[in-house]
Amino acid sequence: MKVAAQEIENSQVVLDIEVEDERLQKAVDQAYRRIVNRINVPGFRKGKAPRALVERMVGREALVEDAVEHLVPEVVEAAVKEQELKMVARPRLEVISTQPLQVKATVPVQPTVELGDYQSLTIDREEAAVDDDQVSAVIDRLRDSHATWEPVERAVALGDRVVIDLRGEVGEEVILDSTDAEYIVDPEGPEPAPGFANQLVGMAPGDEREFELTLPDDYRNRELQGQPAHFTVSLHEVKERRLPELDDELASTVSTEYETAEQLRDSVRGQLLDRERQERQHAHEQAVLQAVIDQAKVQIPPQLVEAEAQRLLETFAGSLDRQGISVEQYLRFTNKSEPQFRAELMAQGEQSVRQTEVLDAVARQEGLEATDEEIREEIARASSTPADVERLSHSIFDSPEAKERVASIVRRHKAVRYLMETIGGVSPEPEPPAAEPAAIAAEDAGETSS
Repeated sequence: MKVAAQEIENSQVVLDIEVEDERLQKAVDQAYRRIVNRINVPGFRKGKAPRALVERMVGREALVEDAVEHLVPEVVEAAVKEQELKMVARPRLEVISTQPLQVKATVPVQPTVELGDYQSLTIDREEAAVDDDQVSAVIDRLRDSHATWEPVERAVALGDRVVIDLRGEVGEEVILDSTDAEYIVDPEGPEPAPGFANQLVGMAPGDEREFELTLPDDYRNRELQGQPAHFTVSLHEVKERRLPELDDELASTVSTEYETAEQLRDSVRGQLLDRERQERQHAHEQAVLQAVIDQAKVQIPPQLVEAEAQRLLETFAGSLDRQGISVEQYLRFTNKSEPQFRAELMAQGEQSVRQTEVLDAVARQEGLEATDEEIREEIARASSTPADVERLSHSIFDSPEAKERVASIVRRHKAVRYLMETIGGVSPEPEPPAAEPAAIAAEDAGETSS
């Protein structure tokens, strides 16, 4: 086997491989033995038909194609080993010819990283702050989630809830016939026909009103789409939405941990500050990492980016599947095309690989290593039970490759902490996440239920 190697851009090596005819012939012989056991030849037991007859049936090209399919990965692996290359993703393969067998393999190798003068960087973090308007906005949403509908003696206005008898007809066909139905008078909400809510405005309890409206073009009964409909409405009751006052009663309704309105307000302010602090901390970390990445020169093989994009796709598809949604449905919901979605994944994949390689380079340059104890701690973080920790620890420490994969994760975590301390001006230890605040959790639950 002859191998010629040439380095090209983006951390790739092109291997031009020529395989000796004897090796190809052996591969063709093996292909015959595979194929003869898969096909039925009249007059012969399976696997016993002569080669010449098999070749006439399937064609010599089929034998060569099968031989090449099995031989190429083998010779490429041998060529990579011969050239002492560290392959980091699947190579791109091209069969140049089969007589003689010539293969071109574009092999992705370890990306090269030239770190800039990141030690000279200073990335300041903005301090978290919460103003009165932010607090009031949360309080208003809490009040809104605890609003009640109270009967009023006045004419209907937009936003009211009404109790009505309703009958709708298209010609002789009755399309609606409801008694004591409750309806929110909102033009932005569901309506039997466009303009229905506005027709109720000004009615008083005891009033009856008749009017005609045109059914929408997407009406459920296709035959009635766009047809004029006659509606008769009798109004029984008008209810107005009333927000509770910010008082001690509301505070205790939001959570039993609050006795006064002042406690609720102070708690909301503190919780917003905790949330803002976490968001600023995350944004600061991203700014520090991006500043270091921007200074670095990184040569990344495109095959590595493609592999990372595929991993992201599989992770995302698994997350959607747990929600009962397919990727195709997600694309329809978000109005994205497959090429657009693929381009987004490739961009994310490139950013992920670039960050990983830069952090690895920082760890090497600063001499950051992973101890066995730190590896065990990382395993514990990724495990759900002590039994899992014990099982995974044995499995990982028994495999040098698996241990190195976990060690690389630890080194990257240490590189992040190092950068946050040296150029970000914060403690190398991450701040623990705050518990979910009671008031804001209640607000979020109210928004979800509405």
